[in-house]
Amino acid sequence: MSAIASSTRVLVIGGGPAGATASTLLARNGFDVTLIEKEIFPRYHIGETLLVSVQPIINLLGAREKADAMQFQKKAGVLWQWGGEEWTFDWTKLNCDFTSSFHVKRERFDEMLLRHAQSQGVKVHEGVSISEIHFKGDRPVSADWHEEGSGEAGRIEFDYLIDTSGRAGIMANKYLKSRRFLKAFQNVAVWAYWKGGKRPETGFEGPLTLVSVPDGWIWYIPIEEDVHSVGLVCHSEAFKESKTKESVEELYQRNLAASPLIADLLKPADKVSAMYVERDYSYSSDRLAGPGYFLSGDAGCFIDPLLSSGVHLAMHSGTMAAACLASVMRGEVSEERATRFYHKCYRAHFVRWAVMVSTFYDVNNKKETAFWRAQTLSKEDLQGAEWTDLKPAFSTLMSGLIDMRDAQDSDLLSQTKSRLDTVLQQIRDNHPAPNDRFYRNGEEKFDWGRRPENAIDGLYCTYEPKLGLVDTGPTERAFAAVESSPAAE
Repeated sequence: MSAIASSTRVLVIGGGPAGATASTLLARNGFDVTLIEKEIFPRYHIGETLLVSVQPIINLLGAREKADAMQFQKKAGVLWQWGGEEWTFDWTKLNCDFTSSFHVKRERFDEMLLRHAQSQGVKVHEGVSISEIHFKGDRPVSADWHEEGSGEAGRIEFDYLIDTSGRAGIMANKYLKSRRFLKAFQNVAVWAYWKGGKRPETGFEGPLTLVSVPDGWIWYIPIEEDVHSVGLVCHSEAFKESKTKESVEELYQRNLAASPLIADLLKPADKVSAMYVERDYSYSSDRLAGPGYFLSGDAGCFIDPLLSSGVHLAMHSGTMAAACLASVMRGEVSEERATRFYHKCYRAHFVRWAVMVSTFYDVNNKKETAFWRAQTLSKEDLQGAEWTDLKPAFSTLMSGLIDMRDAQDSDLLSQTKSRLDTVLQQIRDNHPAPNDRFYRNGEEKFDWGRRPENAIDGLYCTYEPKLGLVDTGPTERAFAAVESSPAAE
């Protein structure tokens, strides 16, 4: 291991997609970045299916050639068998520049991103753990580290911290005490890998297949030509009850057999791995940014895997954190405004995914409800719309592209913390979220366009030609006046 410097401008804790994304973008913009990762890559990680939204971020990172050279399984759409209904959406029909994504082995994908970060000037140290963070008031200023193998230890000082430490959530769990689990999504995932399975006939390449079953739902993901990840998700209470009557393997196999589609796809296949189990993984931190720090990826929040938003939110939040910090360090925007922008934007995007997931977990909802909910979360004008007209909105939301556009084109001023807290509380209490409008979008075609009239508190992200935040002009005094006005309540 190369020596860890005693100081750095930005310290990133964690080398997963969020950390690799944020550190790469900052290094490419000329900033001194040190990344500390406790594991040595490649390392195993679940979460193999990626949304279309990762594609523009890969381009922004300058990693397109490396990603394409990995020859990941192409993913062009999703097949749903849910609540007795079946439908598909085909991303090749999206009106945007990116019409497909990847299924990946996360150990390969994550290592590609981390090695690319190194090639862009990020000082990466693997096999190193952070044991303590030190503060000056509420601001983190240094961290104690130790290398797992050699026992070597030291302290590194920094100006800014991006916590991308995943589920460990160093800042949220150990210092802020801000992580809250969502009651409605206290689920257990059980999965294994199969060799020799068939692909469903959908008319597009590499479909992700999602099927509801009596105990929960099943994912069926083609990872390689003849390897599939097949998982069962059920509520933790149902999982606990089942363990009194059957083994985890029996629960898993019984639910696979309960779906005629999954049973048929797996008929020629053999299970070639041990069983994996993960539980209690849906949560959000009450604070996603503060004095000198940002929480990105799973360190900040994670929603149920049903809509495959994990890597999307990780890379998207890493991109936003880098944009915020770049502008702060260049003196373009105050730190207070940048952290407030990040918190509001990231939190709102998380809530939107939570609301959409909650739609699917209501067994009384049909596909029309899912399409309509997607429309209410992405468009303003619903007058005269038929449910068959709403499928494009569902596809656009499911692609993840809408979140990236919102960071540059949002009207969140009325979406205050109190309102978002209300929605989160309803989700925690396992009630359906209100059928209300959260966002306003521009055109259907995705781009990096800038629409300052819809800035968030006078700010919006820009990624090209320069990474950062753009201030549309309000003074700090005007900004403070808006925050304290009755309309913001």
